[in-house]
Amino acid sequence: MSPDAALVAAGATPPPAGKKPQRAPLRTMSFFQHLEELRATLIRMLLVGAAAATAGWFVSERLLGLLVPAELGQVHYFNPTEGFMIRFKVSIAVGLLVAMPILLMQVWSFVAPGLFQNEKRFVFPVLLASTLLFYLGLAFAYAFVVPRMVSFFLSFSAATLKPIINVTQYFSFVTKFCLAFGLVFQIPVVIVLLAWLGLVTPRQLLSQWRYGVVIIFIVAAWLTPPDAVSQVMMAIPMVVLYMGAIGLAFVVGRRRQSRRSTETDPDPDVDHEAVSP
Repeated sequence: MSPDAALVAAGATPPPAGKKPQRAPLRTMSFFQHLEELRATLIRMLLVGAAAATAGWFVSERLLGLLVPAELGQVHYFNPTEGFMIRFKVSIAVGLLVAMPILLMQVWSFVAPGLFQNEKRFVFPVLLASTLLFYLGLAFAYAFVVPRMVSFFLSFSAATLKPIINVTQYFSFVTKFCLAFGLVFQIPVVIVLLAWLGLVTPRQLLSQWRYGVVIIFIVAAWLTPPDAVSQVMMAIPMVVLYMGAIGLAFVVGRRRQSRRSTETDPDPDVDHEAVSP
């Protein structure tokens, strides 16, 4: 008698067929072969990053012009090497942004063969959503927030108070601001991930929304310059993302509960009534 038939005879529910996680077919690799594969992946990533940064150098001058809003007119550098270094930094930053999808694909190609099929179905959408939200945060900060922040700070100039903006300091300001928005746009991914793992529930997040808003404003104050305007401009999108993520967590929680119910329900084609010995 098979183990499943014995369980049925005892009145227990056999494990659902086909529910065990399966790994994709793998070739056997030694420890040093894994190291060699990792080395090859890192070399490909370095080559892609270097090629993207080299291409970024040839458009760095035009990109600097796009980074500087019309209100500033011009930015300045104060030592002979600063002009070269800022173009080098711009080319590196642009190269990494352009090459990021390819770099992530390289990481995925190295990690994916060692994952279960259900893990692949979970990790890949999370990675894709995180990347898209990061780019969306960068674009939102660059197109909407940074120009308004520059206009706001320049409004404090006067007849005897004129700004002389250093290009390195301005690039650092824009970069930090855009990266901060790219990070805070990960809120939906984090909340949905916690809900999927069962660490939090959507009802908990919704019932504690006031504390969530307070934490959001504290984080926004930490990531932005010490003024209320930039804090509010970051906090409002964070609150919207937080509330939207709670809605997504409700959907994910229902799907997770439905999947658990499907996995624990007995097979309708099997008679599970107790069989007398």
